[in-house]
Formats: sequence, C-alpha cells, structure tokens
Amino acid sequence: MIRIVATLALSLATTAVPAAAQDLLGGYFAFIGTADMHNSKGVRLTNFCGILQQDRANVHKFRIRQEYDEGDPWFTTLAARQKIAADCRIGAGSEYIRNAVLRGEERYVRVQVYGWGGVPEFVVVHEGAG
Repeated sequence: MIRIVATLALSLATTAVPAAAQDLLGGYFAFIGTADMHNSKGVRLTNFCGILQQDRANVHKFRIRQEYDEGDPWFTTLAARQKIAADCRIGAGSEYIRNAVLRGEERYVRVQVYGWGGVPEFVVVHEGAG
C-alpha cells in the first residue's frame, strides 16, 4: 500500500501542470467612429478586429480621439496593436456589435484586455453603454 501511495505521489509531482488562464489586465472605453473605420491611407476596413486596431492607432499614433475614447497603457506600439487584429473576441450578449460596425454604424464599446505579466494577448469587446 505504501508503494502505491509513493508511486502515485511521485506521478503527481512530475505531471505537467496546465498553463494558467490569462489575467484580466484592465480595460478601456472607446467610441468606434468613422475615422476608425478607415486605415491611415483612407481605405475602408472590412475586418472588425482591424477597426479596433485602427481605433488604438488613432489614439496612440495619430492622436485622433473621438469624444468618448479613453487612453490605455497597453497599445502604444504597433506590435501591441497587432495583437488586437490577431485575436479580438466579442463578449456574450454583444455579438451584434461586429455587424453594426461593419455596416458603418458608430458604437461605444468597452474593451477588456487579457494577457500575462502585463503584456496583452487578446481583447474582449462588449457594448459600452448601459
């Protein structure tokens, strides 16, 4: 019996531990306006995540802010902003926002930023009003 317990304990001690879930780093509110729906060359963006990325580029790089845009400490560089386009998600109950923005409708959104060690990995977008 002792041998079984010792073997089990050793087995558990050497088993790989799954990676921890990413942390909520924080969030910000943004008003997705017509300026955010076009890239810096004036071309209409057709990808929702790309529009979110452009919003942050407008805030940090081009100093274009809509009235309700908040700043953030995470997306000050191009490399960080590219993570938005690579992995943005829509929060439960806010699925309609993607299509509304792609139709050209302006929307107020709340963006939650998730990552590890202060470095963003993905964002989750929710309706900002209410």
